Amino acid sequence: MAKFKVKKQFRDIYTKEVYEKGATIEMTVKRADEVEKNLDETFLERVDEKKK
Repeated sequence: MAKFKVKKQFRDIYTKEVYEKGATIEMTVKRADEVEKNLDETFLERVDEKKK
């Protein structure tokens, strides 16, 4: 799972959950690619976790 920052509000077509702008969510990269394909690349931004 990877973390993503929501840049625009959208509703998940599978879970019906609404993701609000500014929220940080976890989803698989494959699912994030699907969101990008169905909507566009302006809805999610990957958040890189800092390694210790």
